[in-house]
Amino acid sequence: MNRTDEMFFEMIETYQRHAQAVKNAKYQKTREIAELVLDMDITAMWFLTQRTSDTRYRLM
Repeated sequence: MNRTDEMFFEMIETYQRHAQAVKNAKYQKTREIAELVLDMDITAMWFLTQRTSDTRYRLM
């Protein structure tokens, strides 16, 4: 596994933790902030797959 793969899997784990935070958020403002962080996670994963063609093909 190369470093790009490692980073991608770390990002997935982080995404899962942030998704759990959104689910467990008690207050609306906390939920909104957690959702913003979750959106950034998704964007980062998308950019990672777009910048490395070998990773993109392995995910398909």
